[in-house]
Amino acid sequence: MSDSEKKIGLLAGAGEVPAHFAKQACRRGIRIVAVSFSDEIHTKLEPLVEKAYSIGIGKPGKIFKTFKDEKITDLLMLGKVDKEIIFRPSFFDLRAIKFFKSLISQEDKSLLLGVIKEIEKEGFNVLDQKELLGEIFPGKGVLTERKPSIEEMENIKFGIPIAKKLADMEIGQTIVVKNKTVVSVEAIEGTDKAIERGCELSRGKCVAIKVSRTNQDYRYDVPGIGLLTMEKLINGRASVLAIEAGRVMIVDQEKVVEIADRAKISLVCI
Repeated sequence: MSDSEKKIGLLAGAGEVPAHFAKQACRRGIRIVAVSFSDEIHTKLEPLVEKAYSIGIGKPGKIFKTFKDEKITDLLMLGKVDKEIIFRPSFFDLRAIKFFKSLISQEDKSLLLGVIKEIEKEGFNVLDQKELLGEIFPGKGVLTERKPSIEEMENIKFGIPIAKKLADMEIGQTIVVKNKTVVSVEAIEGTDKAIERGCELSRGKCVAIKVSRTNQDYRYDVPGIGLLTMEKLINGRASVLAIEAGRVMIVDQEKVVEIADRAKISLVCI
């Protein structure tokens, strides 16, 4: 099937990735029906897609019905979901409540694989984000004018295996390091808040590291950084952002690098 004949359902969370994909899809003639998890996301996506709906994440019955009515079979999950929602059951319909009760644990992997299984049970196919957005996963190298110093590289080498272990343990995919000491670790609060806290505790000149799980499933919870991440690093006076090459996405890479250069922050893919 050619791109112009494709029709994809987009399940859109927060952040810059859903809009980036919608623009790319539009250029390639891929037709998109988007279900956004909030009115704010919906407002951004509506002008970029063929059809747009705003339905809360806690109403899977309504979401599935919407996609079926639109004759959608392929779904793409993009964007962030506030993980604290699992502690707010008032957001859920009956189906969602039953689903959460059936989970062995509510760690990211169990939660999101459970979501995918529920989606597949309904007859949908969940697409791989990397296959559709390969261009935003940069390969090895320094992307900015400034390269990390020897000391900064030592901190990166120290931090990467720790970050990988924490990602594999389903704790989080981001850490902040200074003087070979882990200053902050991402948990339920997400990347940007973990960076904010790490910068504050280290009083700047720190190294932020973002990685993927060793066996990352690129259908969900794909690690990425964007303009908001850079804003947090600049405000916190961080000196380096190191990401795992080919496995972490950068949305609006040109702008991100431009901002990093202006702030004299080194952005490196390891």
